[in-house]
Amino acid sequence: MSVSTSVLTGIANENEFYSNYYLSAILKDDIKGVADRWRTQDEAAKEQADGGKGQVSPPKRLSQLASNYFRIRDQFRQQRNDEERVAKQREWLRLFLPALGYELTPNEPQELENGQLLPVLARVEKGNGTPLLWVLEVQPGDEGNEDVLSLPLSSYALEALYDSEIFQLELEKIVSDLVFAQEEPPRWVMIVSLGQVKLIDRFKWNASRLLSFDIGEILSRKDSETLLATATLLHREHTCPEEGSPLLDDLDENSHKHAYSVSDDLKYALRKSIELLGNEAVWYLRNKRKEGVFDERLDASQLSLECLRYMYRLLFVFYIEARQELGYAPMDSEIYRQGYSLESLRELEQTNLRTAEDTEGYFIDASLKKLFQLIWQGYPPLDEEQQALNLNQEEIVHDTFTLAPLKSHLFDPERLKLLGRVKFRNVVLREVIELMSLSKEKGKGRGRKRRGRISYAQLGINQLGAVYEALLCFRGFFAEEDLYEVKRAQDKAVNPLEVGYFVPAGDLEKYHEDERVYEKDGTPTCYPKGTFIYRLAGRDRENSASYYTPESLTKCLVKYTLKELLKDKTADDILKLSICEPAMGSAAFLNEAINQLSEKYLELKQEELGERISHEQYLQERQKVKMLLADRNVYGIDLNPVAVELAEISLWLNSIYKPEGGRAFVPWFGMHLHCGNSLIGARRQVYDTGMIPVEGATRKQGKASWWWEQEPERVLLPEKLGEGQVYHFLLPDFGMADYKDKVIKSLAPDEIQQINDWRKSFCKDPWAESDVERLVALSRRIDELWMLHGQELQALKERTTDSLDVWGQASEVPVAVTLEMKDKIHEQEKLSEGVSHSGAYRRLKLVMDYWCALWFWPIQQAGLLPSRQEFLLELALILGEYELAQGVRDGEQLPLFPVTDGESEARAKQFARDFGWVSVAELGKERPRIGLVEKLAREKRFFHWELEFADVFVEKGGFDLFLGNPPWIKVSWEEGGI
Repeated sequence: MSVSTSVLTGIANENEFYSNYYLSAILKDDIKGVADRWRTQDEAAKEQADGGKGQVSPPKRLSQLASNYFRIRDQFRQQRNDEERVAKQREWLRLFLPALGYELTPNEPQELENGQLLPVLARVEKGNGTPLLWVLEVQPGDEGNEDVLSLPLSSYALEALYDSEIFQLELEKIVSDLVFAQEEPPRWVMIVSLGQVKLIDRFKWNASRLLSFDIGEILSRKDSETLLATATLLHREHTCPEEGSPLLDDLDENSHKHAYSVSDDLKYALRKSIELLGNEAVWYLRNKRKEGVFDERLDASQLSLECLRYMYRLLFVFYIEARQELGYAPMDSEIYRQGYSLESLRELEQTNLRTAEDTEGYFIDASLKKLFQLIWQGYPPLDEEQQALNLNQEEIVHDTFTLAPLKSHLFDPERLKLLGRVKFRNVVLREVIELMSLSKEKGKGRGRKRRGRISYAQLGINQLGAVYEALLCFRGFFAEEDLYEVKRAQDKAVNPLEVGYFVPAGDLEKYHEDERVYEKDGTPTCYPKGTFIYRLAGRDRENSASYYTPESLTKCLVKYTLKELLKDKTADDILKLSICEPAMGSAAFLNEAINQLSEKYLELKQEELGERISHEQYLQERQKVKMLLADRNVYGIDLNPVAVELAEISLWLNSIYKPEGGRAFVPWFGMHLHCGNSLIGARRQVYDTGMIPVEGATRKQGKASWWWEQEPERVLLPEKLGEGQVYHFLLPDFGMADYKDKVIKSLAPDEIQQINDWRKSFCKDPWAESDVERLVALSRRIDELWMLHGQELQALKERTTDSLDVWGQASEVPVAVTLEMKDKIHEQEKLSEGVSHSGAYRRLKLVMDYWCALWFWPIQQAGLLPSRQEFLLELALILGEYELAQGVRDGEQLPLFPVTDGESEARAKQFARDFGWVSVAELGKERPRIGLVEKLAREKRFFHWELEFADVFVEKGGFDLFLGNPPWIKVSWEEGGI
């Protein structure tokens, strides 16, 4: 399946030779210099006495050839003899190619390196004979407008070659196996027929990217912009100039620069829509359901998150309905398009709601809920018996459409529990659809620009990602009293995408007129008490680290990084790479890596197998490779939990493709994408017990003897600890809870003194020999648990990885695990959620979190800081080093062990016998200090790399590639790890 996106009349941008946005919005400006030069040429031609024959510009010449073209085409269609049809085609090409600067050499076949003779209609070479461009003519079909890649070469007037096998081959195979296989191949190939021209760049051919020109369409419309673009893109002086680089290369570079062009209108629309939905939810709960929503009954953060998810659903559907080449949304079905699609609701974007029933009704709400349900369940839905028979929708559908179920978190009804109790009135959703469908009006008076329709077909994943990330640092809150908006005096107007400032009525008089914000009627902008406000507040952008990297930069960085990484790599090696983005946002770098790696895999695999994927199938096969890489090879971390959901959506959209059965493949990122602070956490590093000062020990003069004066030593998984080694996160540090700010010290002098005294005794006092022995024992227990966790994580990954076949690989044994089961396996067997017995991961994480928490200990909780003995005791309790039977609280019905696998209970019982019975949840409830540690871990999101990705470190010592990491992350590439 190839993608032919028409952005100019008659020009198809197949598989994005240039970015669609570039061709539609930027190309006109970039070829303005060419247009001006050719316009001057036409004006000069008019002044010549001979009328300027032969001197007019290429676009003008093409326009003048229209009557000749349609005359020849009519005569062509009347011919019944192949030779006569070819003659008519050649008559046209003798007019068309010279208009673009090419000289025909039809009787001079090109000798190939294998000795075959290739009929070349025209050619351009360097002075030394090196080929630059070959023009190949096809044998036309009956109509003259067939896809030229599927046709054979024309043998017109080359009787000596009539018996050559080369005329039995399709042009696609000739280009791949003969033309570009030469030691010195031409850069460009132009394939021509009566009705079609295809321009192929050797550097883009492996990805099946090319430009296709429908000559009849172009000349019949005579659109000046299209004629200019056609002449510019095909003319000899722009493909093969006498000096300098081709203009088409300059355009390609500009295409990448301009690919990042996200509409601020769409960002504004998304923010405004979330505010509309939030306030409507409050109104409905209060007025229709008669529920109290304030006094902490309604969580503003939860409302913000669910409104954001709702809008992400709309963006997702806008995108897949607009990108029909992805094959998911059945837009070719009139039943779906008219009865269910989001596109049909866009017709209401500016509809006046005249009656109360129109305004207060819930038609749009019901339509969207039905659409979301269809996407989640698929259509027609399969019952349990049909699923057991392994049927798909296509096998049971009659005279309707099919929609594969997308069992993803985005459309999971459980993820919108709050909004699931709400109905949105037509008046609200109509405005939301309008905001998401039309650009804002710009300017005033006669210079005002009308609202244009946003084309989601021209928005790429990177552009959507920029829109997503624009709102990562926004938060929703309720006005606790009437609030008035204010601004800086130098700002002419408020930018709703920047920080918002709000003051109560009593403080408004403190602000000058030019610092107040007013409505159009002149009244101050007021948000009444209880209003839901969704804005960027204070330092939220800095705190959330939400900054989007332009696509041009991601492409460049990924390209040159992969250039080094992929040296001497095979295609199969690419499918084994592990790639991590430690501050991923919406996964811009991961998506770019997937894009480039999928192309490189198919390029190498085709070379290795000596086969070529057909032009029609290339996109489908590439999407499958992208899906495999997204599902198995990429990893990411972000401090913002919403970013993790965004990355999941972004990776999924980038790799989605038309399912070959009834169920679309949905990648599961439960063990690959994590919410955490990738800079703060414990590591698999150790100190020797000889660095711990025991009672009576003396420092070696002039040497750094103690552990806090030296860096710990790294122990790679799956290596075991050596004798007398202890983990660094079992030892204190002088930087823990070290508050130096003078203001803070003055506000809480007693607590600060208490913390300082604690730090001195906790860190510096000599250790008893018995305590050092306990450290060694605890480290040994941690090591055993860590090894076990690595093995468990590998097993969990195998159980939660679905089968997926890609081109060039042996078919995998069919395996499919439901989203619900994958989530349950992850929650119970890794996180120990919903079970009363805590496994290896949960214990190790709490131990590491404990150590990290001591660095951020709240001043007001100074009295809870542990003594050294308390610290070691509680670590022992967490690790199960001592007998500690923690029962289930009264009234709870938690299972003792995970129930997600038939063998899990037996394994869990053996684990309890080996490592003791521990319930981390109970420890947190019964011991305030451990409860505080868990609270700090949730707030600070400590992230322990070798624990979270233990399977990766066990398998290969770390990640093969890091992308997009900020400059303040130090990366060591030893052994391939961090």
